[in-house]
Amino acid sequence: MRLLSVITLIVVCFACSSSSVGSSTAEQPEISRSGKDFLELCSGVDTDQKGDPVRIHNDAICLGWVEGFRDGFTVHDELLGVPQKDKMVCMPRGVTTVQIIRVMKKYITDNPDKARRATRLIASVALARAFPCKAGK
Repeated sequence: MRLLSVITLIVVCFACSSSSVGSSTAEQPEISRSGKDFLELCSGVDTDQKGDPVRIHNDAICLGWVEGFRDGFTVHDELLGVPQKDKMVCMPRGVTTVQIIRVMKKYITDNPDKARRATRLIASVALARAFPCKAGK
């Protein structure tokens, strides 16, 4: 019985793996590679379409990457004790992951010449422009 459970779990993991979702011979977008890939993967996050497994997979990748980036940005400043006046981004409380995705998508759309840059750079610049730290804050 236990062997059957392990085999079932392996089959489910294989079926749900990223290689089985939307696989094709074309190169798949990699969210960290560029703003272009970010747009491709995150294009459906703020829409009403539901049920498509590829879209659900892409949305999960996008939301997870952005949340991780935001946490990394915050932890970096906290661990290094960066003074408020030297912070690059001052994001107000309550800003959602979807709002950050909108900020990044707008930045890429407004600056298509920068779409081939690494996503982490694009995210940093987009957030710094959207949520600048004001002097004396």
